[in-house]
Amino acid sequence: MDRDPADLYATIGRVMGQILVRPALGADEDFFKNGGDSLRAVELLQRLAAEDGYSEHLGRPEVQAAMLERVFEKATPRALASAAFAEAG
Repeated sequence: MDRDPADLYATIGRVMGQILVRPALGADEDFFKNGGDSLRAVELLQRLAAEDGYSEHLGRPEVQAAMLERVFEKATPRALASAAFAEAG
């Protein structure tokens, strides 16, 4: 994936905020500490898989699996973007 990581942090943060019905989360803000739960985490991954400009990459099964594993370890936009970029290889 040849996109700017900051753009992906912002996209993930925006989608996290939409799900939580609040402003976008910053790159290091935790989804669960801001009201997220496991069902919303799954919704997050589904929405990211359909996100314009990223759906081809974020919708891939191996990327979804990496992000699913990561979201329960560290649920920040930066951590999810890191997992997505790690699978870009």
